[in-house]
Amino acid sequence: MQFATNGIITRVYDVGASDKMLNIITEDHGRIGVMVKGGRSPSSKLRSVSQLYTYGNFEISQKGNLYWLRSGSVINSFYDLSFDIERISLASYLCDIANELTDEGVEDDRIMRLLLNSLYLIGKGQKDRRIIKAVFELRAAAISGYCPELAYCAYCREPFADYTYLDIMGGKLICTDCLSRRGDRKAPVSREFEYIPEASILRGLSPSALAAMRYVISAADGKVFSFELKDDSETEELASACESYILNHLERSFDSLDFYKQILKT
Repeated sequence: MQFATNGIITRVYDVGASDKMLNIITEDHGRIGVMVKGGRSPSSKLRSVSQLYTYGNFEISQKGNLYWLRSGSVINSFYDLSFDIERISLASYLCDIANELTDEGVEDDRIMRLLLNSLYLIGKGQKDRRIIKAVFELRAAAISGYCPELAYCAYCREPFADYTYLDIMGGKLICTDCLSRRGDRKAPVSREFEYIPEASILRGLSPSALAAMRYVISAADGKVFSFELKDDSETEELASACESYILNHLERSFDSLDFYKQILKT
């Protein structure tokens, strides 16, 4: 069987002496592993279309459970990502998240589109990378079925508290008033939710940071990055909450994230 599909290369492995394997997140076949025969050779006709972060149209043949790259054309190479190591390392982390949240045969291209938009913004360097990273983490989580309930405090149902906390594992909000009641072990006002244990992971959210998270979850795909946070502390709140949320729900961290953080330190 042969087919053509648009997709983005999110991982490249060396195989044998001259071949390589690509992870391609496609718009209509989910994430697939594609072998490139002789792809590591400098003279390979497939070399330009089989590079990491390449968004292209791929001609693929399937033999049994294996996919082989026959030809392809580059739509966007995201060359701007190569300008500095911080851009590359952040792109690598977002690709790892995308790989984790996609599967073969799942025909939902929203993760692919989110990744493409994120890589474009990282490459252009015109938007705070903390916001790009946070938007990708939260939106990808929501698309994949890990969407938190951010409409109101889970206990008193107040939607506009002065300050709230995100219960990371519970995927719900708790306002400062309800949180203060934890100290005297009283049951919450609403019986719909169980009492939050002391071991819960809570991330503080100012009204602006919470509004940004609500926007990320509800905005149209093409508008999800169309906001700004003027206060640096609010940006840090957003970044901390979104990173903690996706990592805890995936129940793992990533070497690419550790490397990105190390780059930021240096």
